[in-house]
Amino acid sequence: MPARARGLTQPQRVEISNRRLIEAAAALIAEKGWEATTAAEIGRRAGYSRAMVHARYGSKDAILDAFFLDDQIKRLSPEPDPTAFGLAEAMGHFDRVQELYNEDRDFLRALFVATFEAVKTTSALRGRVQALLEHGIDRVAAGLRRGVDDRSVRSDIDIARATNDISSAIFGAAYLWTVLGDDYDLGRELSYIRGRFMDDYGVQSSS
Repeated sequence: MPARARGLTQPQRVEISNRRLIEAAAALIAEKGWEATTAAEIGRRAGYSRAMVHARYGSKDAILDAFFLDDQIKRLSPEPDPTAFGLAEAMGHFDRVQELYNEDRDFLRALFVATFEAVKTTSALRGRVQALLEHGIDRVAAGLRRGVDDRSVRSDIDIARATNDISSAIFGAAYLWTVLGDDYDLGRELSYIRGRFMDDYGVQSSS
């Protein structure tokens, strides 16, 4: 067992091992994709035996489920904040991606690699990624609709078109960063795109 886990309670050891395995899975996804990664490699990268990984998760797909249920991913599409204006809610996806970009760039890269690998119809990632994207798209659309009601969003916009524009812009920037690496400043581009959409879809003050 890794030295830092010694002397801890069983729940603490389980939490640490789960975290290490998810981080290992994320690192390998970013390096070589999910399909090319084995459960044994995830275990080795995390510092655990293949038997331990099998006992904890039972299958490689269960590790993938744990990855998509990780709090880092849940943060990207939280439930609506009733105190926020609808426009801020719709634009919040830019903020949350940027937060993860600043805090854990490697994990964000793994998520985007997994997202793009899901284009294959046979990929084990496909259903999980579709569910994640659909939830995020629904949240953007809900924010825009609420924004029309609270007058933070222009009443004349096409909600479906605006939702598609916002979603496409986020993943277009994500693709460029994933392929080009840090030569492409994702944080700067997300800030620029967010500002453009705020101007395009937000109600402008007459003062």
